[in-house]
Amino acid sequence: MNNEAAGAKTILFVSCASTFYGGERSLLEIVNIMSSGWRPWFVVPEKGLYSAALEAAKFPYDVTPVHDHRSRGFNFIALCLDRIIRSRGASLVHANLQWAVPLVATASRLSGVPFVAHLRNMVSRPFDEFERKSFGDAAAVICISRAVADSACEVGALPPELRDRIWTVPDARDLSKYVRGDRARIRAELGIGEDTPLIGMIARIEPMKGQHVFLEVAALIAEQMPLARFLLVGDLMDNANQSYLEKLKRRCDDPRLQGRVMFLGYRNDVPDILAALDCFAHPSARGAFVSVLIEAMAMGTPLVVSDVDGIPECVGRNGAAELVASLEPEVWARAIMEIVLDPARRASMAAAGIERAKRYDAKRLALETERVFDHCFESTYPRR
Repeated sequence: MNNEAAGAKTILFVSCASTFYGGERSLLEIVNIMSSGWRPWFVVPEKGLYSAALEAAKFPYDVTPVHDHRSRGFNFIALCLDRIIRSRGASLVHANLQWAVPLVATASRLSGVPFVAHLRNMVSRPFDEFERKSFGDAAAVICISRAVADSACEVGALPPELRDRIWTVPDARDLSKYVRGDRARIRAELGIGEDTPLIGMIARIEPMKGQHVFLEVAALIAEQMPLARFLLVGDLMDNANQSYLEKLKRRCDDPRLQGRVMFLGYRNDVPDILAALDCFAHPSARGAFVSVLIEAMAMGTPLVVSDVDGIPECVGRNGAAELVASLEPEVWARAIMEIVLDPARRASMAAAGIERAKRYDAKRLALETERVFDHCFESTYPRR
């Protein structure tokens, strides 16, 4: 991306997270491919995995806290963000994740620069008046699935007058990174053979993601398939879920799970891990889209996933994944074992997944995202 193109507009991407999970990764995949008509600049709350990824991609960034609008110091931070908007000559500001929107909206009012709100999570509660006002000021709202947009509208989080500014743009991936993976390397690292059934889950560690369900499923599978091994990949976004992680590890004291479950933490070699798996399970209670499923499909890894929220939009219903409508461990165990024990079905699911993943190619979705950004300058919208 040529950041020095004459006449390029600066867009300021503001994140409330310093981690580098789906929302941050998807955004960076898009920005990497955006045209030279845009000059990206980032704002992160603190240094971490996200800033390290920005440095590796050679994108400039500023560090400033992103406070909740109910917290002390909010107005001061809004003034700081206003100064960054002005000093970087931003033409447009992008709020990545809904929690950044009130701050970005406030700084936008101060600077007079339009902003885009990006909703990447299901909305389960009505927004308060300040949040509704903040979203009402957005030049556009990008939702990563129709399920996300519907959830926000159904609970009254987004005002009715905003609906003509809602765009559905799914998460994206650079699919060239997921053409092949080093299956043998990962299995050698784990000390397991090529014929050992390996079932895994990749997600940040938190109850909503369902690692506790995964372990219940693993215990049932181990009863029927003693050679099977299980992977949990991902770490904590913050220390709030430390007790949950400890509970998960204690659950592995079960004789059925001892020596069969491996916690790998945060990994940068996800394509290799996906290639090493015989089945990817994601028994989550909610799911706006779950962009790691794009990666799994692109790698041809068979999926068993929750039939909830925006997950069916991601994986479709044409063979790339087995969709499970409940969180009953017995149902999940049966679905996973049927796939693991059927090479022909695994091959069929792999082919369907690779085809399905093509719709999330970053090159195509970068163009769609740029259309949203361009729209913010082509149309008028009410400012309050």
